[in-house]
Amino acid sequence: MDLKSLKYFVAAVDSGSITGASKQCFVAQPSITIAINKLEAEFDTVLLTRHKKGVTPTSAGQQFYQHSKALLNQAGSMFDYFNPQQSRQTVTIAVQADISLVYLKRLMSQLQQHCPQWLLHLTSDSTADIYLGSDCQDINLGNDNKNIHLSNYNKNSVTTFRPLWRDQYYLIIPNNHALAFKTHVTLEQLHGVAMIERRQCKKMSLLMDYMRELQIERVASVDTEEWALALVEQQIGLLLAPLTTEQLEHENYTAIPISNITGIEQMERQVGVTLAANRLQQPDFMALVNLFAPR
Repeated sequence: MDLKSLKYFVAAVDSGSITGASKQCFVAQPSITIAINKLEAEFDTVLLTRHKKGVTPTSAGQQFYQHSKALLNQAGSMFDYFNPQQSRQTVTIAVQADISLVYLKRLMSQLQQHCPQWLLHLTSDSTADIYLGSDCQDINLGNDNKNIHLSNYNKNSVTTFRPLWRDQYYLIIPNNHALAFKTHVTLEQLHGVAMIERRQCKKMSLLMDYMRELQIERVASVDTEEWALALVEQQIGLLLAPLTTEQLEHENYTAIPISNITGIEQMERQVGVTLAANRLQQPDFMALVNLFAPR
């Protein structure tokens, strides 16, 4: 048994799948599987139940999970205790306003694992050492073949952008709404509906402007995805937004892929990190370039 195997096991339980653990730990899926299989063989115990949607811990696996987390925390405490003289380097992290907290949690978990010597400081300054944000994709409005390109980052920093996750866009509907029972909708069916606008999302602002002729009623305007989803849950209105896998599995709203709206093609974005160019020559940051390299 080694701490790395325990980390992989904990990640699989936390994410609910081997794939999720692979993304969280930035290692290949077979490495996760082999490590967990070795743990099960070593302790002669089935720790995870495998199924189509992912994995869930068995009764023994749940207990093993609790012990593993405690052991990993103790190992971290030992490192801090026996290295009191080690000075921590302050690293600033900024987050694009319309990025889900799900991704911030994933990023912080990875930095904590791979850069425990850092003092992480979250800031709103976009010139931070690490910027968590999205790339830009073309928006293709299929009913009139308009191609609209949006750029929300500095072109000089594009080479340092490392995509980590991909989001699809959805029409998010409160469960009490008539459209919640449909799998496909038309633009005409959105005529006059109450919509929530996310001010920080340029793609959605552009699409909302395009749909003005439908006389959509803007009932709220918010900055973050979490706030906007909370308003949908309170049945304030419908929302156009990207969703993570975790956010899709929600009982208080229904999500229809934007590609299922007649007249609008599929939209997506990549979420990742941009590393400050002036930090790239430092060893710690060079390691991050490799850690976040496309796989």
